[in-house]
Amino acid sequence: MSSEDRESKIGAAVAKLVAAVNRYGSDAVEWLSKIYAEWGEYLAKTKCSKCGTSNIKWIDDYSYECENGHRDRVLGLEAWELGVPSWFMRVLNDMGLVNVLYKSRSSTNYGVPQTTMEAIKRVVSAEHTAATHGATTYRAAQVLQPSPPKQIDVSVFSDIVGYDDVKELIVKALNSPRPVHILLYGPPASAKTMFLEAIANFYGVPILVAGASTGPGIRNFIADYVPRVLVIDELDKRRDPQDLSVLLTWMESQRLVITMVTRREVVECPDMGCRVVAACNTLDTIPRELLSRFTILEFEEYKESEVRDICISILTRREGVDKNIAERIADAVIKELGSKDPRDCIKISRLAENEDEIKNIVAILKRRKPKKKASTYKK
Repeated sequence: MSSEDRESKIGAAVAKLVAAVNRYGSDAVEWLSKIYAEWGEYLAKTKCSKCGTSNIKWIDDYSYECENGHRDRVLGLEAWELGVPSWFMRVLNDMGLVNVLYKSRSSTNYGVPQTTMEAIKRVVSAEHTAATHGATTYRAAQVLQPSPPKQIDVSVFSDIVGYDDVKELIVKALNSPRPVHILLYGPPASAKTMFLEAIANFYGVPILVAGASTGPGIRNFIADYVPRVLVIDELDKRRDPQDLSVLLTWMESQRLVITMVTRREVVECPDMGCRVVAACNTLDTIPRELLSRFTILEFEEYKESEVRDICISILTRREGVDKNIAERIADAVIKELGSKDPRDCIKISRLAENEDEIKNIVAILKRRKPKKKASTYKK
Protein backbone atom coordinates (compact mmCIF):
# COMPACT_ATOMS: atom_id res chain seq x y z
CA MET A 1 0.00 0.00 0.00
CA SER A 2 1.40 3.41 -0.96
CA SER A 3 1.82 6.10 1.69
CA GLU A 4 -0.89 8.16 -0.01
CA ASP A 5 -3.38 5.27 0.07
CA ARG A 6 -2.50 4.52 3.69
CA GLU A 7 -2.99 8.15 4.69
CA SER A 8 -6.32 8.23 2.87
CA LYS A 9 -7.52 5.13 4.75
CA ILE A 10 -6.36 6.54 8.07
CA GLY A 11 -8.14 9.81 7.30
CA ALA A 12 -11.37 7.96 6.51
CA ALA A 13 -11.04 6.00 9.77
CA VAL A 14 -10.43 9.22 11.69
CA ALA A 15 -13.62 10.70 10.27
CA LYS A 16 -15.64 7.67 11.37
CA LEU A 17 -14.11 7.74 14.85
CA VAL A 18 -14.90 11.44 15.16
CA ALA A 19 -18.52 10.65 14.32
CA ALA A 20 -18.54 8.02 17.08
CA VAL A 21 -17.03 10.46 19.58
CA ASN A 22 -19.55 13.13 18.63
CA ARG A 23 -22.34 10.65 19.24
CA TYR A 24 -21.14 8.91 22.42
CA GLY A 25 -19.04 11.67 23.98
CA SER A 26 -16.24 11.22 26.49
CA ASP A 27 -17.15 7.55 27.04
CA ALA A 28 -16.15 6.83 23.45
CA VAL A 29 -12.79 8.54 23.97
CA GLU A 30 -12.16 6.39 27.05
CA TRP A 31 -13.16 3.18 25.25
CA LEU A 32 -10.99 4.01 22.25
CA SER A 33 -8.04 4.61 24.58
CA LYS A 34 -8.56 1.18 26.14
CA ILE A 35 -8.81 -0.50 22.73
CA TYR A 36 -5.55 1.14 21.68
CA ALA A 37 -3.74 0.07 24.84
CA GLU A 38 -5.09 -3.48 25.08
CA TRP A 39 -4.72 -4.36 21.40
CA GLY A 40 -1.20 -2.96 21.29
CA GLU A 41 -0.24 -5.00 24.37
CA TYR A 42 -1.90 -8.11 22.90
CA LEU A 43 0.17 -7.89 19.71
CA ALA A 44 3.35 -7.18 21.68
CA LYS A 45 2.86 -10.31 23.82
CA THR A 46 1.88 -12.61 20.96
CA LYS A 47 4.01 -15.76 20.72
CA CYS A 48 4.11 -18.37 18.00
CA SER A 49 1.33 -20.89 18.62
CA LYS A 50 3.49 -23.73 17.28
CA CYS A 51 6.91 -23.23 18.89
CA GLY A 52 6.33 -20.53 21.50
CA THR A 53 8.95 -18.06 20.36
CA SER A 54 8.20 -14.38 20.73
CA ASN A 55 10.50 -13.47 17.82
CA ILE A 56 7.83 -12.98 15.18
CA LYS A 57 7.33 -10.75 12.14
CA TRP A 58 3.89 -9.44 11.23
CA ILE A 59 2.83 -10.20 7.65
CA ASP A 60 -0.43 -8.24 7.85
CA ASP A 61 -2.75 -6.97 10.56
CA TYR A 62 -3.42 -10.44 12.01
CA SER A 63 -0.92 -12.89 10.44
CA TYR A 64 2.67 -13.47 11.50
CA GLU A 65 5.73 -15.58 10.72
CA CYS A 66 8.08 -16.63 13.51
CA GLU A 67 11.86 -17.02 13.38
CA ASN A 68 11.40 -20.74 12.78
CA GLY A 69 9.26 -20.22 9.71
CA HIS A 70 5.89 -21.02 11.31
CA ARG A 71 2.92 -18.98 10.14
CA ASP A 72 -0.37 -18.42 11.93
CA ARG A 73 -3.07 -15.86 12.73
CA VAL A 74 -4.14 -14.36 16.03
CA LEU A 75 -7.72 -15.00 17.17
CA GLY A 76 -8.28 -11.53 18.60
CA LEU A 77 -9.87 -10.31 21.82
CA GLU A 78 -13.41 -10.18 23.13
CA ALA A 79 -14.99 -6.86 24.05
CA TRP A 80 -14.56 -7.49 27.78
CA GLU A 81 -10.85 -8.21 27.26
CA LEU A 82 -10.52 -4.87 25.51
CA GLY A 83 -12.36 -3.25 28.41
CA VAL A 84 -15.27 -1.84 26.40
CA PRO A 85 -19.00 -2.63 26.04
CA SER A 86 -19.84 -5.32 23.49
CA TRP A 87 -22.32 -3.00 21.74
CA PHE A 88 -19.58 -0.44 21.13
CA MET A 89 -17.44 -3.05 19.40
CA ARG A 90 -20.42 -3.94 17.23
CA VAL A 91 -20.76 -0.27 16.31
CA LEU A 92 -17.08 -0.11 15.31
CA ASN A 93 -17.47 -3.33 13.33
CA ASP A 94 -20.50 -1.95 11.47
CA MET A 95 -18.41 1.13 10.63
CA GLY A 96 -15.66 -1.08 9.19
CA LEU A 97 -13.14 -0.03 11.85
CA VAL A 98 -12.59 -3.45 13.48
CA ASN A 99 -12.86 -7.02 12.21
CA VAL A 100 -14.48 -10.14 13.63
CA LEU A 101 -11.69 -12.75 13.74
CA TYR A 102 -13.60 -15.52 15.54
CA LYS A 103 -17.25 -16.02 16.38
CA SER A 104 -19.18 -18.70 18.24
CA ARG A 105 -22.49 -18.84 20.07
CA SER A 106 -20.91 -17.59 23.27
CA SER A 107 -18.16 -15.24 22.14
CA THR A 108 -17.00 -12.83 19.44
CA ASN A 109 -13.33 -11.99 19.06
CA TYR A 110 -12.29 -8.76 17.38
CA GLY A 111 -9.15 -7.54 15.65
CA VAL A 112 -8.05 -3.92 15.20
CA PRO A 113 -6.29 -3.02 11.91
CA GLN A 114 -3.19 -0.85 12.03
CA THR A 115 -4.97 1.95 10.14
CA THR A 116 -7.63 2.04 12.87
CA MET A 117 -4.95 2.02 15.58
CA GLU A 118 -3.27 5.06 13.99
CA ALA A 119 -6.65 6.78 13.63
CA ILE A 120 -7.48 6.11 17.30
CA LYS A 121 -4.10 7.56 18.30
CA ARG A 122 -4.83 10.77 16.39
CA VAL A 123 -8.39 11.16 17.66
CA VAL A 124 -7.56 10.44 21.30
CA SER A 125 -4.53 12.74 21.13
CA ALA A 126 -6.65 15.56 19.68
CA GLU A 127 -9.29 15.14 22.39
CA HIS A 128 -6.62 15.13 25.13
CA THR A 129 -4.99 18.27 23.75
CA ALA A 130 -8.35 20.05 23.59
CA ALA A 131 -9.11 19.15 27.20
CA THR A 132 -5.77 20.15 28.71
CA HIS A 133 -4.56 23.19 26.77
CA GLY A 134 -6.20 26.55 26.54
CA ALA A 135 -3.63 28.53 24.56
CA THR A 136 -4.63 29.89 21.18
CA THR A 137 -3.05 28.06 18.26
CA TYR A 138 -3.10 28.64 14.54
CA ARG A 139 -3.43 25.65 12.25
CA ALA A 140 -3.75 25.03 8.55
CA ALA A 141 -3.83 21.27 8.92
CA GLN A 142 -5.40 18.92 6.41
CA VAL A 143 -6.11 15.27 7.08
CA LEU A 144 -8.96 13.92 5.04
CA GLN A 145 -7.86 14.69 1.48
CA PRO A 146 -4.49 15.08 -0.18
CA SER A 147 -3.21 18.55 -1.00
CA PRO A 148 -4.03 19.49 -3.66
CA PRO A 149 -7.22 17.34 -3.73
CA LYS A 150 -7.70 14.62 -6.31
CA GLN A 151 -9.28 15.62 -9.60
CA ILE A 152 -12.77 14.17 -9.96
CA ASP A 153 -14.50 13.33 -13.26
CA VAL A 154 -18.04 12.45 -14.36
CA SER A 155 -17.33 8.69 -14.31
CA VAL A 156 -17.72 8.88 -10.51
CA PHE A 157 -21.46 9.37 -11.14
CA SER A 158 -21.87 6.43 -13.54
CA ASP A 159 -24.63 4.83 -11.44
CA ILE A 160 -26.78 7.97 -11.67
CA VAL A 161 -29.17 8.15 -14.62
CA GLY A 162 -29.52 11.51 -16.36
CA TYR A 163 -28.45 14.85 -14.85
CA ASP A 164 -25.56 15.12 -17.31
CA ASP A 165 -25.51 18.91 -16.93
CA VAL A 166 -25.46 18.61 -13.13
CA LYS A 167 -22.61 16.08 -13.23
CA GLU A 168 -20.54 18.40 -15.41
CA LEU A 169 -21.16 21.42 -13.18
CA ILE A 170 -20.36 19.54 -9.96
CA VAL A 171 -17.10 18.26 -11.45
CA LYS A 172 -16.14 21.81 -12.46
CA ALA A 173 -16.96 23.09 -8.96
CA LEU A 174 -14.95 20.39 -7.18
CA ASN A 175 -11.97 20.77 -9.50
CA SER A 176 -12.01 24.56 -9.36
CA PRO A 177 -8.86 26.10 -7.82
CA ARG A 178 -11.09 28.41 -5.76
CA PRO A 179 -14.02 27.22 -3.61
CA VAL A 180 -17.46 26.82 -5.17
CA HIS A 181 -20.13 25.46 -2.83
CA ILE A 182 -22.98 23.32 -4.20
CA LEU A 183 -26.48 22.77 -2.77
CA LEU A 184 -28.65 20.01 -4.26
CA TYR A 185 -32.33 20.86 -3.74
CA GLY A 186 -35.41 18.79 -4.53
CA PRO A 187 -37.81 16.03 -3.46
CA PRO A 188 -36.82 12.65 -2.02
CA ALA A 189 -35.85 9.94 -4.54
CA SER A 190 -34.35 12.45 -6.98
CA ALA A 191 -30.72 11.23 -6.79
CA LYS A 192 -29.43 13.93 -4.40
CA THR A 193 -28.10 11.44 -1.87
CA MET A 194 -26.62 9.31 -4.67
CA PHE A 195 -24.56 12.33 -5.72
CA LEU A 196 -23.43 12.91 -2.12
CA GLU A 197 -22.49 9.24 -1.68
CA ALA A 198 -20.47 9.23 -4.90
CA ILE A 199 -18.59 12.37 -3.84
CA ALA A 200 -17.98 11.12 -0.29
CA ASN A 201 -16.72 7.76 -1.54
CA PHE A 202 -14.37 9.40 -4.03
CA TYR A 203 -12.75 11.65 -1.43
CA GLY A 204 -12.93 9.12 1.41
CA VAL A 205 -14.96 11.37 3.72
CA PRO A 206 -18.14 10.76 5.72
CA ILE A 207 -21.54 12.29 4.98
CA LEU A 208 -22.60 14.46 7.90
CA VAL A 209 -26.35 14.26 8.43
CA ALA A 210 -27.19 17.75 9.62
CA GLY A 211 -30.36 16.73 11.41
CA ALA A 212 -28.34 14.35 13.62
CA SER A 213 -25.24 16.50 14.19
CA THR A 214 -24.78 18.98 16.99
CA GLY A 215 -23.33 22.43 16.47
CA PRO A 216 -20.09 21.59 18.29
CA GLY A 217 -19.95 18.35 16.31
CA ILE A 218 -19.78 20.08 12.93
CA ARG A 219 -17.57 22.82 14.33
CA ASN A 220 -15.09 20.37 15.83
CA PHE A 221 -15.15 18.23 12.70
CA ILE A 222 -14.09 21.20 10.58
CA ALA A 223 -11.56 22.33 13.16
CA ASP A 224 -9.91 18.93 13.62
CA TYR A 225 -9.77 17.72 10.03
CA VAL A 226 -10.16 20.77 7.78
CA PRO A 227 -11.98 18.72 5.12
CA ARG A 228 -11.30 19.81 1.56
CA VAL A 229 -14.83 18.65 0.74
CA LEU A 230 -17.43 18.81 3.51
CA VAL A 231 -20.47 16.69 2.53
CA ILE A 232 -23.74 17.41 4.38
CA ASP A 233 -27.15 15.79 3.92
CA GLU A 234 -30.48 17.17 5.20
CA LEU A 235 -29.13 20.69 5.58
CA ASP A 236 -32.70 21.98 5.90
CA LYS A 237 -33.08 20.04 9.18
CA ARG A 238 -30.19 21.86 10.84
CA ARG A 239 -31.94 24.54 12.92
CA ASP A 240 -29.19 25.47 15.41
CA PRO A 241 -28.18 29.10 14.66
CA GLN A 242 -24.66 28.50 16.02
CA ASP A 243 -24.20 25.52 13.74
CA LEU A 244 -25.36 27.47 10.68
CA SER A 245 -23.17 30.39 11.69
CA VAL A 246 -20.10 28.14 11.81
CA LEU A 247 -20.91 26.79 8.35
CA LEU A 248 -21.53 30.26 6.96
CA THR A 249 -18.20 31.54 8.29
CA TRP A 250 -16.30 28.55 6.94
CA MET A 251 -17.82 28.88 3.47
CA GLU A 252 -17.25 32.62 3.31
CA SER A 253 -13.79 33.07 4.82
CA GLN A 254 -12.30 29.53 4.90
CA ARG A 255 -11.33 30.43 8.44
CA LEU A 256 -12.73 29.31 11.79
CA VAL A 257 -12.10 30.90 15.18
CA ILE A 258 -12.79 28.62 18.17
CA THR A 259 -13.12 30.21 21.60
CA MET A 260 -13.94 27.67 24.28
CA VAL A 261 -12.82 27.22 27.88
CA THR A 262 -10.65 24.23 26.95
CA ARG A 263 -9.82 25.19 23.39
CA ARG A 264 -8.78 28.36 21.58
CA GLU A 265 -7.82 27.97 17.96
CA VAL A 266 -7.79 29.72 14.62
CA VAL A 267 -8.11 27.14 11.84
CA GLU A 268 -7.57 28.04 8.21
CA CYS A 269 -8.07 26.05 5.04
CA PRO A 270 -4.89 25.60 2.99
CA ASP A 271 -4.82 27.91 -0.05
CA MET A 272 -8.56 28.69 0.28
CA GLY A 273 -9.34 25.29 -1.23
CA CYS A 274 -12.16 23.95 0.96
CA ARG A 275 -15.74 23.61 -0.24
CA VAL A 276 -19.14 22.35 0.86
CA VAL A 277 -21.53 20.05 -1.00
CA ALA A 278 -24.94 19.73 0.66
CA ALA A 279 -28.47 18.51 -0.06
CA CYS A 280 -31.92 19.51 1.17
CA ASN A 281 -35.64 18.98 0.50
CA THR A 282 -36.68 22.57 1.18
CA LEU A 283 -35.05 26.00 1.12
CA ASP A 284 -37.51 27.58 3.55
CA THR A 285 -35.64 26.70 6.75
CA ILE A 286 -32.16 27.65 5.50
CA PRO A 287 -31.15 31.28 6.19
CA ARG A 288 -30.97 33.49 3.14
CA GLU A 289 -27.40 34.55 3.86
CA LEU A 290 -26.32 30.88 3.89
CA LEU A 291 -28.19 30.13 0.66
CA SER A 292 -26.41 33.02 -1.02
CA ARG A 293 -23.07 31.22 -0.54
CA PHE A 294 -24.28 28.18 -2.49
CA THR A 295 -24.70 27.46 -6.17
CA ILE A 296 -28.18 25.89 -5.95
CA LEU A 297 -29.12 23.07 -8.32
CA GLU A 298 -32.78 22.04 -8.35
CA PHE A 299 -33.61 18.37 -8.84
CA GLU A 300 -36.86 16.92 -10.14
CA GLU A 301 -38.43 13.61 -9.24
CA TYR A 302 -37.42 10.80 -11.56
CA LYS A 303 -39.84 9.41 -14.12
CA GLU A 304 -40.81 5.75 -13.81
CA SER A 305 -38.64 4.70 -16.75
CA GLU A 306 -35.63 6.47 -15.22
CA VAL A 307 -36.24 4.89 -11.81
CA ARG A 308 -36.37 1.47 -13.45
CA ASP A 309 -33.03 2.01 -15.19
CA ILE A 310 -31.46 3.27 -11.95
CA CYS A 311 -32.71 0.33 -9.90
CA ILE A 312 -31.49 -2.23 -12.41
CA SER A 313 -28.10 -0.52 -12.65
CA ILE A 314 -27.63 -0.32 -8.87
CA LEU A 315 -28.80 -3.87 -8.21
CA THR A 316 -26.64 -5.47 -10.91
CA ARG A 317 -23.50 -3.36 -10.44
CA ARG A 318 -23.48 -2.67 -6.70
CA GLU A 319 -25.51 -5.50 -5.18
CA GLY A 320 -24.49 -8.28 -7.60
CA VAL A 321 -28.10 -9.21 -8.40
CA ASP A 322 -28.97 -11.18 -11.53
CA LYS A 323 -30.40 -8.88 -14.21
CA ASN A 324 -33.71 -10.76 -14.48
CA ILE A 325 -34.21 -10.56 -10.71
CA ALA A 326 -33.21 -6.88 -10.76
CA GLU A 327 -35.81 -6.16 -13.45
CA ARG A 328 -38.49 -8.00 -11.46
CA ILE A 329 -37.65 -6.03 -8.31
CA ALA A 330 -37.65 -2.71 -10.17
CA ASP A 331 -41.06 -3.43 -11.73
CA ALA A 332 -42.50 -4.53 -8.39
CA VAL A 333 -41.29 -1.42 -6.58
CA ILE A 334 -42.60 0.95 -9.26
CA LYS A 335 -45.88 -0.72 -10.22
CA GLU A 336 -46.95 -2.59 -7.09
CA LEU A 337 -45.55 -0.38 -4.34
CA GLY A 338 -45.92 2.87 -6.27
CA SER A 339 -42.43 3.97 -5.25
CA LYS A 340 -39.82 5.89 -7.17
CA ASP A 341 -37.12 5.45 -4.54
CA PRO A 342 -34.15 3.24 -5.59
CA ARG A 343 -33.56 2.51 -1.90
CA ASP A 344 -36.71 0.36 -1.92
CA CYS A 345 -35.19 -1.77 -4.68
CA ILE A 346 -32.04 -2.29 -2.60
CA LYS A 347 -34.05 -3.27 0.49
CA ILE A 348 -36.04 -5.91 -1.38
CA SER A 349 -32.93 -7.29 -3.11
CA ARG A 350 -31.34 -7.90 0.28
CA LEU A 351 -34.43 -9.69 1.57
CA ALA A 352 -35.31 -11.81 -1.46
CA GLU A 353 -33.20 -14.41 -3.27
CA ASN A 354 -35.69 -15.51 -5.92
CA GLU A 355 -38.90 -14.41 -7.65
CA ASP A 356 -41.21 -16.23 -5.21
CA GLU A 357 -39.61 -14.41 -2.28
CA ILE A 358 -39.92 -11.11 -4.16
CA LYS A 359 -43.67 -11.69 -4.52
CA ASN A 360 -44.10 -12.52 -0.83
CA ILE A 361 -42.04 -9.57 0.40
CA VAL A 362 -43.76 -7.11 -1.93
CA ALA A 363 -47.16 -8.42 -0.81
CA ILE A 364 -46.22 -7.85 2.85
CA LEU A 365 -44.86 -4.36 2.16
CA LYS A 366 -47.91 -3.46 0.13
CA ARG A 367 -50.26 -4.66 2.86
CA ARG A 368 -48.31 -2.88 5.60
CA LYS A 369 -47.49 0.25 3.65
CA PRO A 370 -47.95 3.39 5.81
CA LYS A 371 -49.97 6.33 4.63
CA LYS A 372 -47.98 8.80 2.60
CA LYS A 373 -46.71 11.92 4.32
CA ALA A 374 -46.57 15.25 2.56
CA SER A 375 -43.18 16.00 1.09
CA THR A 376 -41.22 18.97 2.37
CA TYR A 377 -40.09 19.74 -1.16
CA LYS A 378 -41.63 23.02 -2.31
CA LYS A 379 -41.43 24.30 -5.83
